[in-house]
Amino acid sequence: MRSLLELEAFATIAVNLQEYATSMSQSDTITLIIPPSPDGAVSSAFLEAALLDAEISYRRRFSPRSASPPFIEVKDGDALDKPLTQKPNQIVITPLFATGVRGHEGAAHRGVLSTVAQAAALAELIAPDGKRLRSLRPWLLAGNWWASALDQGYDPVYSALRDHLHQEGSVRIVPLPEIESPDMTGLKQVDLDTEASTRETWSALDVDGKANALSTLVLPQVLSDKPSTARLEELVWHRIKLADSDNDLHTRMVTARAMWDGTPKAVSDLIDAILSKAV
Repeated sequence: MRSLLELEAFATIAVNLQEYATSMSQSDTITLIIPPSPDGAVSSAFLEAALLDAEISYRRRFSPRSASPPFIEVKDGDALDKPLTQKPNQIVITPLFATGVRGHEGAAHRGVLSTVAQAAALAELIAPDGKRLRSLRPWLLAGNWWASALDQGYDPVYSALRDHLHQEGSVRIVPLPEIESPDMTGLKQVDLDTEASTRETWSALDVDGKANALSTLVLPQVLSDKPSTARLEELVWHRIKLADSDNDLHTRMVTARAMWDGTPKAVSDLIDAILSKAV
């Protein structure tokens, strides 16, 4: 895995994460305090996978909850402009505004760095060669995917994270017809029979034929109000193909989100399902 800390989005928290990961290696047991939410579940799954890989004991607790150090606390809520001041042996992870990419003239394009992505970065420092952690790698997109930025327009942080995963070889980015059984709930105006027939003939088409077939397939969705153009591009042209499955990440994220009913038990079940690859 290429370090996420290479990305500019992590510049303001890189030192904090490195210092905490170093101190954690000297701890007997870590307490994880997480919100009972989908973001909390995936954040915890990353941290738990890393702690298991590094053979560090941990306790899982749901907020609101206090704990004695050492602990890692994940908080939902509005994004902050800068990370919270950290104390020894305790770190609080919150959504943060960050630079995702830069324009041709160096202008910063900012978005929100989710708690999921931050937890993934901390996890890779804890267990850089962890097998459990490697299998979870694509899930670092979940926090940004479930957020509202892609419904408002371009999300530069999501794009930076997606491209990072693609460049390191953790995922492939493919168009919709190259997914065997994609979830289509975000594409309600697309005819399912046409989608199936497009997939069957896809490999026989040349580049122009594929472009025409895909444009025809999604035209009814383009003419509708939802989803946004940015989210539609991800669902149709930039589907995330997983290395260990014919399935895709977007389909798995829909399944995962459906498991959540607002209760801590549902979050625990979701964490366990992600760690066991049941979702």
